[in-house]
Amino acid sequence: RHKKIFRRINYILLSIVLCFIFVIICMALFLKIEHIEVRGNERYTKEQIIDESGISVGQNLYAINKKTAEGAIIAEYPYVSDVVIRRKLPSTLNFKVYEDQPKYFTEICGEYYILSDTLRVLERTTEMPSTEEHPLVRIMFSEIKSAVVGESVAFDKDLTFDYIHNFIQALDGHEAAKQLTSIDLTKKYNIYVTYQDRFKIYLGDNSETEMKLTFAELMINTFEPAQRG
Repeated sequence: RHKKIFRRINYILLSIVLCFIFVIICMALFLKIEHIEVRGNERYTKEQIIDESGISVGQNLYAINKKTAEGAIIAEYPYVSDVVIRRKLPSTLNFKVYEDQPKYFTEICGEYYILSDTLRVLERTTEMPSTEEHPLVRIMFSEIKSAVVGESVAFDKDLTFDYIHNFIQALDGHEAAKQLTSIDLTKKYNIYVTYQDRFKIYLGDNSETEMKLTFAELMINTFEPAQRG
């Protein structure tokens, strides 16, 4: 009786192993990449994204390392904030690309740094960014520790980033933010913003930003279009 039980157990285990081997062989022979789809990319081409991933048509769908491919794309293309790669059986690989949009620019030692709305450095250039086609808001900082393309701006004090980031988030939540042309954050508790290149608005610190902008806009709306101040 015991021998029969052990024999059955051995048959079951052998069947599981054979099924597993069969599945592996099928995956290796049949689940090959035939189509690669890329979506969400605007600044970089489909070919650039695929080439940098190191993945190509003909590879096994389950033999690729998705994390490595995603990391390689983000490291090479600074405007890409995230990439998600998904398998679609039987033979398709989908790339979903998320790109940051340029929102601000700042000047450091004669060079210009293009920044996202989260203060991630997207680009470094020696030429003044054009504000006609894609309006960028000039932003001025102090205590900058580093500005590396692909990374967030770093400040001498860790709390400075949180202070500035919270202020910018509150700013972006207000309709008046679309009319701003510059932001002066060189002094954390003496913040100034420029409205339509017409008015310089003193906001003080980063508290109650939306309320301050609301009052400022109510006053500006009572002025004549040619007035400045």
